[in-house]
This record gives sequence, structure tokens and C-alpha cells, in this order.
Amino acid sequence: MPRVKVFGSAQSPKAVPPWRTRKPRTVMIHAAAIAAEPGHPLHPADQRRSAARTGALLLAGQFIAMWTAFFILAPAINWPASLGEPPAVILPLIRAHASAVFLGYLSYIIHALLLIPAAAILPVALGMGPQQRTSLLFGGLAGFAKALGISRWLFVMPGLATAFTAPGASIATRSAISVVYQAFNAYAGGIGEILGVGLFAGIWTLLLSAALLKMGARMLGIFGMAAGLLLLATLLSVVGIESPVLLTGSGIVWQLWTLALAVKLWRSRLS
Repeated sequence: MPRVKVFGSAQSPKAVPPWRTRKPRTVMIHAAAIAAEPGHPLHPADQRRSAARTGALLLAGQFIAMWTAFFILAPAINWPASLGEPPAVILPLIRAHASAVFLGYLSYIIHALLLIPAAAILPVALGMGPQQRTSLLFGGLAGFAKALGISRWLFVMPGLATAFTAPGASIATRSAISVVYQAFNAYAGGIGEILGVGLFAGIWTLLLSAALLKMGARMLGIFGMAAGLLLLATLLSVVGIESPVLLTGSGIVWQLWTLALAVKLWRSRLS
């Protein structure tokens, strides 16, 4: 009596076990070969071009949002100079220009939030390799911390301004509100300006600039190094060395650098 085979008889074409077939491997190799061809969405060069385009748009978007905030808040509450004013001065201004304050800081927080996806895209666009995760970490923290600091002007300060300027508010009430304002401003401002801008954005900028220097963009890399060092220099305020000129100037220089980087990335997507 003939022996029964597990995978079919001698005449059966299915005698070979299914896991011994080489077709899946062949298909995978073929798919990898197609992905390696220029013009395919998974080709590294095409991924970098796509990332460059997206990164340029994000940087341009945050630049526009930042300066939109400035041109709304500056004439309304003398921003950013008024940030150093006592509560008795700034809170009535916030109340009197509530709509402008809301729109201005809404644009400002959009600027900060756009830095988070930019932190994920820029390392790919610049081909940072092993430094991608480090760059993503500091860039993401910069955007998050800055947005957290800005949010106080949207959700906390308007309420304090309303209570402070209420007709029936007593001197004791206004004094208590002033204490809350100063404490919260110091706390949230420290997160946004010291950690978000000075530390995280400063380190992030240096990492991106090092990648630019490595890829041969010498002038833009040096520009970024200078911008990053200026941001780190604002950390001197922690030890009592404060300079409004340095704080404002470092922000302007950094914004100009991000605009230059956006132009660089937009042009590189065509190459």
C-alpha cells in the first residue's frame, strides 16, 4: 500500500511545504528595488526633498505667526516692553485691549506650536542621521515650553485683568491679584522664556547649525551658531544679568535665521 505523504502525493504539484517557497522573499526584494529607484516616494532623496518642502513651509508659517503677533500686540499694549511693567499698569491695558491681546497671543502660540512639527521634519530634511532624535527632543521641548509659557496670556491674565479693573475691587483684592500675577508670570515666564527660548531653542539651533555646516552651508551654519549662542546668552538672567536688548535682539536674529533656513530648504527641494 503506498505511503501517504503529508504535503500531497507524488503526483501532487503541492508536495513542497508552503513555508519553503521563496516567492515572498522575491517580492520583498523586488519591492525594495523599486523603492530604491529615484522618483519613488520611499527613495531617500525624495524623502529629503519632501521634508525640505514641509520644513520650509513650517518655518515660514511660524515666522509669519510671530510677526503677526508683534504687529497686533505692539500698538495695543506696547509689547514686549510692557511685559516688565507692574500689574497696576499692564492689567488695565490687557482689559482695555482684550480682543487685540487674545488675537495677538493666539498668533504667538501658533508660532510656538509650529516649532514642534518643525522639530520632527528638519532633521530629516538636513540628513542629520544619528542626531535626529536629539534634535527632535530639544526642538519639541522648545516649542512645547514656549507654548506653555504663552498660554498664560490667553487663559490666566485676562481673568486677572478683569478682576483687577472691576469697579468694586478693593485695595486688598487688587494687592492679592498683583501677587498672583507676579508669581504666575515668573513661573510661566521662566518655563517659556528661560527653558523654551534660552535653553531648548538655543541647543536645538546649534544642532541644526552643525548639520548645516556638515552639509556645506557654511554661511547659514555660522549664522545659526551665532543665533543659538545669543539665545543661550539670555540664560544669564537666571543669575541676575539681564539685558532687554539681548533678549529682544536674540529673538530677532533667530527669526531672521529661521527665514533664511526656510529659503534654503525651499530651494533645495528642487535639486
